[in-house]
Amino acid sequence: MRPYRVLAARAGRVLTVGALAFGPMAFGSTATSGLSPLTAAPAVAAPALAERAVAERASAAVRPRPFPDSVAPLPTPHGPARESVQDWRARADDAASLLVVVNKRRPLAPLTYEPTDLRAVDGVVLRAPAADAFAGLAAAAATAGVPVRARSGYRSYADQEATHAAWERALGAAAADAQSARAGHSEHQTGLAVDVMPVGGACQDFDCFAETPQAAWLADNAARFGFVVRYANGQEAVTGYTPEPWHLRYVGVEPASALAASGAASVEEYLGLPAAPTYADAG
Repeated sequence: MRPYRVLAARAGRVLTVGALAFGPMAFGSTATSGLSPLTAAPAVAAPALAERAVAERASAAVRPRPFPDSVAPLPTPHGPARESVQDWRARADDAASLLVVVNKRRPLAPLTYEPTDLRAVDGVVLRAPAADAFAGLAAAAATAGVPVRARSGYRSYADQEATHAAWERALGAAAADAQSARAGHSEHQTGLAVDVMPVGGACQDFDCFAETPQAAWLADNAARFGFVVRYANGQEAVTGYTPEPWHLRYVGVEPASALAASGAASVEEYLGLPAAPTYADAG
């Protein structure tokens, strides 16, 4: 999920939310309040983009789409695959589970959930299993010649609230909801989601990431390390978000591999869960 600092970079201005300053690439990618001695990753500078680009993205984000009420489940699998689906669904409501499913219709419970096993990795903070897995993924990507770095990790309820509010002030409520999760509905709040960027190279922004070799490598290899690319292209009517090939969600190697092998395009489709294109209060 996009941190607000990217939007600030595009707009080329500094915004302030509470005690947090937002400027070109200045929004902190991690939450460290109460997590001392862990420290946040340094801000990454990037050139400001034209206001027109922000306006165009806002216009595209609010364009009406035909949203289905639910996602038709895949044919019932047998053997280990079926057990994987059943186990995942049984744990999907537990905020502390690696298999929790959070989206616009499935808030965390409690809404202000905070993980208890956070630790630093590559300049961000993740839950320990996700941190270990990301370290392995990053090492393998570097060996394959497509190095990646962590751009954003855990965000507390308060940090996500500030992030979404900044998007809403800049783009309006509907466009903000297509770009950023509301607090209590964010995968980043679980400590299991990480946004990545290439190490070096011309692309250092989310808008060009889909065209990088890193994006292709992640699509093919993320499951080997227990990650899924959570917001796939063409799934906006299911996930409620524009495509985010940089957004990786840790679920564990076996569940991620089973999902990849199933051919499902989203977690919701794989588990037969209702689509979540909008929040409950949006209809």
